[in-house]
Amino acid sequence: MTTFPTEKYIDLENNPYLMGRIMIHQVKDDFNAEVDIIYRESHKIFKHVAIVYSQPSAEEALIVAVQRLRTFLDQLEKSSAATTNDSNDIKPNYH
Repeated sequence: MTTFPTEKYIDLENNPYLMGRIMIHQVKDDFNAEVDIIYRESHKIFKHVAIVYSQPSAEEALIVAVQRLRTFLDQLEKSSAATTNDSNDIKPNYH
């Protein structure tokens, strides 16, 4: 039997200093999950990503929370790539 709240950690590729943390809580018959990116050393929150509410099981809360974390990281990667591409497109205008 699992006691709640429970924490699950997810390693982030290409970042040795941060990791994902999903904290699952049971509220009556439902399960909620907090999704955060935390510092690996201190476990302090670097970025709060989302809260997943009213899932029928702890497993479902974990699955949805991992999907939210992945979506957030994908969007962050896309915006970072767009910023990098935009700066590469800017070229000096010599007359």
